[in-house]
Amino acid sequence: MREPLSVILIQIDSLNRHFLPVYGNSWVQAPNLTAFARDAAVFQHHYVGSLPCMPARREIWTGTEELWWRGWGPLEPWDQTIAYLAGRHGITTNLITDHYHLFEWGSHSYPYDYAGYSFIRGHEYDNWCTDPVSSIPGWAEQMVSRIGDAAQIYLRNTQSFTREEHFFAPRVMQATSDWLDRNWQQPQFFLHVDCFDVHEPFHIPEPYRSLYTDDDYRRYSPWPRYGHLEDERAAISADELQWVRAQFAGKLTMVDTWLERVFDRLERYKLWDRTCVIVTTDHGHYLGEHGWIGKPDAPLYHTLSHIPLLVRHPYAVGQGVNLHALTQTVDLYATILEVLGVPVPDTSNIHSRSFAPVLLGKTDTHRDHVVYGYNNQSIGITTHDWTLLRDHDGHAAAPYAYTHQVDQVLGRSLWMRHERPAAYPNLEAGYFIPGVDMPVWKTPTSVNRPRVPRTPRPDLLFDNRADAKQEQDLATERPDMVTELAKLLRDHTEAVSAPLEQQLRLRLQDNV
Repeated sequence: MREPLSVILIQIDSLNRHFLPVYGNSWVQAPNLTAFARDAAVFQHHYVGSLPCMPARREIWTGTEELWWRGWGPLEPWDQTIAYLAGRHGITTNLITDHYHLFEWGSHSYPYDYAGYSFIRGHEYDNWCTDPVSSIPGWAEQMVSRIGDAAQIYLRNTQSFTREEHFFAPRVMQATSDWLDRNWQQPQFFLHVDCFDVHEPFHIPEPYRSLYTDDDYRRYSPWPRYGHLEDERAAISADELQWVRAQFAGKLTMVDTWLERVFDRLERYKLWDRTCVIVTTDHGHYLGEHGWIGKPDAPLYHTLSHIPLLVRHPYAVGQGVNLHALTQTVDLYATILEVLGVPVPDTSNIHSRSFAPVLLGKTDTHRDHVVYGYNNQSIGITTHDWTLLRDHDGHAAAPYAYTHQVDQVLGRSLWMRHERPAAYPNLEAGYFIPGVDMPVWKTPTSVNRPRVPRTPRPDLLFDNRADAKQEQDLATERPDMVTELAKLLRDHTEAVSAPLEQQLRLRLQDNV
């Protein structure tokens, strides 16, 4: 019987699958990830689950398909994280990250189960530096003009960056390399590298800034607003959109460049033979695809939901092999625990399924469908053949969040506006989450951030095999398939015992 392995999980935030050469991109340079993929299993049908950043991380940390009960928030008291369980089995655990959302009000507690963690400060609007900015550099003029206070925070945090190694991805990857220098002899470890790049702002030094464009960077903002390109708030010119795409690609190339140091340590210390290395992301990022930019309230096209997953496992079925099983973010939890040799807790609030048998060639199937979406917003369901994207109906049912911490629902949105809640009205306590033997708060999510219900967008139906770019909506032509997928989605909500209002808001009782 083979010994359990160590695991390194490398998350590259907002990494678009279609920007990677291993998934067919012909113009972005990512030689280290490409070389890694030649020795790895390349998952062709890997999808998101709960969106966006922090919901995806709770799925990875805890194996919980959380979108049915809550959105952005902290770990819950009953969560048994990978780091917690691994630590109890004597495995050394460590987190290296510049993802400041892990530490802010409303989404804290994620690092606490690790034996050690490193937090690299200053990304996006991390409230880190207060040093005044004497003058606005040319690269930031448009950003400050359009984004305002958040851009000023970012500028204060980064005004001292004068060399490539000062930027965030280089610091994360260098910290990872340094940790391996000091800890490679640990008998077994779980190292989680959570790199906030390639997330916006798309601010990068040379040579990456002009690697894919010769346009004048001072004309544009490296921090585009979220929304539809036809909306006044998010509208940018075709030239600026191309420049933004070039900056995204440049940031990806910078991440790839510094990843070489991590892979070098794995080679130097002969860790490849006893370590499973996973490279993935939390979600994609619209850069003009389907007319959208960012991660707004938009249909969940595959640009956002179909994500990369590369796994180099010493005992895997082959090197550079394409695997076609349907998998998703929540499955990382059970997979990592199995690879570490740690049992997965047997509770009904854990929805993760290990895809280790797929890696080892014991099966070529995993799930028959995947479901993904934002809490109390739009949903997608994908099988191998079809994808149905369904908008929510804000008139059909009041949106609630189920959590032990009221501030998770009410506090964060107010904190973003530098306000404090005056009251917590209409709260109900009860045993609302299956598998959780403690009361939680049932909290209206619109108390301090009112939502104006709108008419739901029409369903979108796509043939995955014939229309990979999702350019031809077949919902009108194939109402039978819409009905079949809607029934599958309703069955899924019942299988996880989701709150009844989820079926109502997704109109799953009307047309199935």
